Amino acid sequence: MLLVVAITVHNIPEGLAVGVSFGAAAASDDVANSFHVARTLALGIGIQNFPEGLAVSLPLQAAGFSTWRAFWYGQLSGMVEPVFGVLGAVAVAAAEPALPYALAFAAGAMIYVVADDIIPEANASGNGKLATWGCIAGFMVMMCLDVGLG
Repeated sequence: MLLVVAITVHNIPEGLAVGVSFGAAAASDDVANSFHVARTLALGIGIQNFPEGLAVSLPLQAAGFSTWRAFWYGQLSGMVEPVFGVLGAVAVAAAEPALPYALAFAAGAMIYVVADDIIPEANASGNGKLATWGCIAGFMVMMCLDVGLG
C-alpha cells in the first residue's frame, strides 16, 4: 500500500504541471504554439504513466490481490492527475493577478535570507564586507536588469 500511496502522491505534481501548461496556453498570445507544447507535455506524462500503473498493479497482484483489483488500484493511483490538472489550470487563471505580489514576496524572502543568515555567517568567518558588497552589487544588477528589460 505504501507504493500505491507513493505513486499517487507522485502523480499530483504531474497533474498540476499538465493543468498549468494548458492554463498558460489558454492565456497565451500564441495559443496554437502554446497548446502544442502543453499537448506534448501531457502526452509525455501520459506515456510514462503506463509503467507507473504497472509498478502499482504488479506488486499488488504478487501480494495476492486479484488481477482486476490490482488493475483497479493501478488506475486509481493515476486518477489524481486529471483532478489536479483541472486545479492547475484554474490556479493559473486565479493566480495571474497575484503573480507580481507573489514574486515580490519571493524576492523579499531571498534578500531577507541573505541579510539575516548569510551575511552574519560571513562576518563570523571574516568575509562580512565581501558578502555585504556582493549583496549590494547583486541587488543593483537585478534592479538595473528589471528597469532595463521591463
